[in-house]
Amino acid sequence: MSDELRLSIEKLVYGGDGLAHADGNTVFVPYVLPGEEVRANTKSKKKKLIWAELLEVTSPAKGREKAKCPHFQKCGGCHYQHIPATEQLRFKKDILRETLSRLGGITWDGAILEHPQNRMAIATARSGLCGAECRARWDISCRKAR
Repeated sequence: MSDELRLSIEKLVYGGDGLAHADGNTVFVPYVLPGEEVRANTKSKKKKLIWAELLEVTSPAKGREKAKCPHFQKCGGCHYQHIPATEQLRFKKDILRETLSRLGGITWDGAILEHPQNRMAIATARSGLCGAECRARWDISCRKAR
């Protein structure tokens, strides 16, 4: 399945993907921002839901920045590195509010407190290569493999 799509990203949803619509389908695309125009390739489809991979951002959002990690979009760990930290928090709060409303029927207009998680676990292999686990809560520690 390799249908190319041209999409206008409407918003970010839980998990970090951008949401768009095309031909009556809801499309999820990673590593995008609301307001961006993108080209994407269909990876899978189930009923009216399409999961696509990002091919190109043809019209970037004003707030897009270059990711600091050279492995961004490859390892699957960080979906928000192209977004400034303050905007990440805003998007995540919006996603939480929408999820509470849509799944729980809860309207939350109160404050949402941040709990920074800027810790990472790094393991060093016998070969001398370092590695990290993706999509996890991270604690700083450096240990050599036995």
